Amino acid sequence: KTILADTNKLVIFIPVKIADMKVSLPSAEKLSTYYQSYLPYILENDLLEALNAATEEMDIFLQNVPTDKEDFRYAEGKWMLKEVVGHLSDTERILTYRALRFSRNDTTPVSGFDENQYVENSGFSTRPLRSIGVEYMLVREASMAFFNSLTDFDRKGTANNNEVTVRALLFFIIAHQRHHFKVIKEKYL
Repeated sequence: KTILADTNKLVIFIPVKIADMKVSLPSAEKLSTYYQSYLPYILENDLLEALNAATEEMDIFLQNVPTDKEDFRYAEGKWMLKEVVGHLSDTERILTYRALRFSRNDTTPVSGFDENQYVENSGFSTRPLRSIGVEYMLVREASMAFFNSLTDFDRKGTANNNEVTVRALLFFIIAHQRHHFKVIKEKYL
């Protein structure tokens, strides 16, 4: 897959499953009530396979967004479409950072974050979607390399006052993207 950045430098993204293993979905009872509501977004039996598929979905989406929709808000006070993509990138960075800490047995609790404050202070509204998309795909490439390198997805930590596993964080990265894609299809495009 390739994306042409605004600087006309070519960024190459090659989704690859590094590890030859399957990572099953977390069981519903091991997920917070909030995370449980996202279970319908993942139909695959393997989270690494789902991550690959979600990456392909994002790549296709970014290549097909009409330019006139980048700044579109479906209602007053709602994010622009390109801000939604930036939010997905920010959230994936945060969740992958949490997974890194927990996978290394760091038991220090991690605080939550205010996604609205992040978007408000991000500058996404002034950037073209193409630039945000390239950034997103680079974040995803790093996430894929990280998650494919792990051997224990059941290590736990505390984030936002909830115990969560590395497996649950990977699950939510994928489900969160698909949730926002559903909203984008229904309200933005």
